[in-house]
Amino acid sequence: MWGAVVVFVVSLIILSWWRSRPRNPPPSPGLALPIVGHLHLFKGNPIDQLHAWKKRLGNIYSIQMGPFRCVMLNGYDLISEAHLKHHESLLERPNNFSHEEIFQYSGIISLGGDKWKEQRSFLQSTLRALGMGRNIMAERIKGETDYLLTTIDAAQGEPLDISNLVMVCVTNVICGVTFSKRFNQEDKTIVYWLGFLRRLFQLLGSSAAINFFPILKYMPGDKFNYAELSSILRNMRETIWGWIDKDNRKINVSDQAFENLAQAFLTEIERKKRDGVTRTSLDEANLISSTLSLFNAGTETTTNTIVFAVLYMVNFPQMQSKLHQEMEDAVGTDRTPNISDKNKLPFLSAFIMETQRFAGVVPLGIDRLATKDIHLGGYTISQGTSVMVNLDSVLRDESAWGDPDIFRPDRFLDADGSVIVKKELIPFGIGKRNCLGEGLASMEIFLFLAALVQKFEFLPEKDDELPTMKPNVGFSRIAQPFKVRAISRLK
Repeated sequence: MWGAVVVFVVSLIILSWWRSRPRNPPPSPGLALPIVGHLHLFKGNPIDQLHAWKKRLGNIYSIQMGPFRCVMLNGYDLISEAHLKHHESLLERPNNFSHEEIFQYSGIISLGGDKWKEQRSFLQSTLRALGMGRNIMAERIKGETDYLLTTIDAAQGEPLDISNLVMVCVTNVICGVTFSKRFNQEDKTIVYWLGFLRRLFQLLGSSAAINFFPILKYMPGDKFNYAELSSILRNMRETIWGWIDKDNRKINVSDQAFENLAQAFLTEIERKKRDGVTRTSLDEANLISSTLSLFNAGTETTTNTIVFAVLYMVNFPQMQSKLHQEMEDAVGTDRTPNISDKNKLPFLSAFIMETQRFAGVVPLGIDRLATKDIHLGGYTISQGTSVMVNLDSVLRDESAWGDPDIFRPDRFLDADGSVIVKKELIPFGIGKRNCLGEGLASMEIFLFLAALVQKFEFLPEKDDELPTMKPNVGFSRIAQPFKVRAISRLK
């Protein structure tokens, strides 16, 4: 009798597995082992491994990451089809460590569905009202570029690492928009914050395994940095809440004017309470999470792009000379460049676009969850599958760029020297869930670099030793530490 029961139970398990398995799934890289899935097949740098599988399997393939089924999308056509045509089916985020403990299922990054739409709409309209993409924002950035230039100039050509200084200035732009605050580079609060931010992005790479095996966070000795990561996130949230300073923010639900994002958000929370609205993402938890996301994502990616651009100027001195000559001819040196000068500086625009493409600061998009079956690329992505996009596969696509491993800004210029905008340049992602701060980041990158090109010649720390262009790769790409000598051109 017991034998019959065992056979019956095993049969039910097999039938359940058979019925739940994906129909017409994308190809996989090989045998998925129990528990670990395909993780045993990763060799060396994970990004390089994903590229190797793309070459072998095509632009869509599936990976079993521990208990999670994931489909990886590559190439512009497939990614754009997924994020434009199937947008509504990919609005949600998966249930994993990142969204549970890092984002706490709140904020603009981790929310999905209607709550995400409400959050996105509110943040977009508020940032637009605060000057996103307009002269008022450019003036705010100009104040930070002036501080950056003055501080670099004070080094009098001595070698310095500009990365932390750039990060302070970029952070101050967001601080001004969000809290009407600014810090100098000696302020202990911002020093601690930037230390947390740098370490956070390092740990997001080294703790990635917890995403697939949550039990690893209980391993003795904090081998996967869970305790440290949790401590940093707790400190960052407490710092953000202190900067929000709810008790001292002016809140007047009958007044449509506001000075910063925190005030606007807190006022909208009170309006919702007054009107009896309970089903809303506009609450204090989402205020903290959305603000933290804007800070972390906006500061890290914008800073890294600017630092990479300086690194490439040092490595390609002829391009640096061409950038400065264009600046002298089109703008001169009597005033700081402004946003209206952008059309006069096509080579600088091309240089920035090539920096974004070549550096690939964010190699992978944040995962999404398929909420129903999606037919894509001749295969079926089953409901409940995580979907990721390999942005690198577009930015380094040989069919789109010809020589993707060469740093060549001229690829963004036509025969007349005018800027060519290529659809494959997607450093901020694509579709309605692309980076919320794209407009602000683009303005910052242009204004900071235009000011640096105008005032300084950047030389390597040692004349006979160029800094490496090989990045450190984790959750994002950052330049390996390097120092430059910034020689003023305006003396």
